[in-house]
Amino acid sequence: MELHSTSSPELEDDRTEELRERLDAVRARIDRAVALVGRRERPELIVVTKFFPAEDVLRLLHLGVTDVGENRDQEASAKADAVGRLIAAHTADHPDRPLAPPRWHFIGQLQSNKARSVLRYASSVHSVDRSSLLKALRRAAAGSAESQEAGAPAAGRAREVDCLIQVDLRTEIPSDARGGARPEQIAQLADSVQAAEGLRLAGLMAVAPLDEPPGPAFARLAELSAELRTVHPEAVMVSAGMSNDLEEAVAHGATHLRIGRDVLGNRPAPR
Repeated sequence: MELHSTSSPELEDDRTEELRERLDAVRARIDRAVALVGRRERPELIVVTKFFPAEDVLRLLHLGVTDVGENRDQEASAKADAVGRLIAAHTADHPDRPLAPPRWHFIGQLQSNKARSVLRYASSVHSVDRSSLLKALRRAAAGSAESQEAGAPAAGRAREVDCLIQVDLRTEIPSDARGGARPEQIAQLADSVQAAEGLRLAGLMAVAPLDEPPGPAFARLAELSAELRTVHPEAVMVSAGMSNDLEEAVAHGATHLRIGRDVLGNRPAPR
């Protein structure tokens, strides 16, 4: 998979038309789900581009997508750089049709040693689920602030990074490698995020359990979000719902939907 192209793709090719049709279908699904439950606000769409090339991200920007999700830092870091080069090439070729860079959302399990790399490009991290990761993010954010004060080019950040606490929604939670904090850990993690310079507590994220219906799980997430907002009213984001269960997520108050396959198609095999 090529992530380092420097030439801008033609933005009205067959692939763009395919993405347009898929996006229209997903947006229509979201609209129907919103209307069905009588919601006033429409959730934001995050298109998950894992394993898809930087050129597809450029096409998505052309089609009005503003938020892109990734869950592996090695791929995401290279892709963010490649997208930046593609935008520059497109702007040089088409100054009358500029494209703004996307907001990058890191949504996968994150190793603590990747925190600094992720904060270089990500606007938000959806997978804060343990104190050791939070400590790494705090150190990385503090280091970025120090670099900015020292005048280091591109290393510092002028704004805070949104952090969402990932919650394990399984009815019974075994000790395994799945990501997500236990519900009783949310309060402590939230307080720690809120106290960290360079980070901002944004809300909660969850993935529906594989062996449970998504509706009741997302209902639990809505309850946990309401509890969190009684202490941290600014933590309004609820990141939930994917291609298979976006309707249930919308019904239970998701503010951000993470959709990959239904927009981009079946993922190519990683290389």
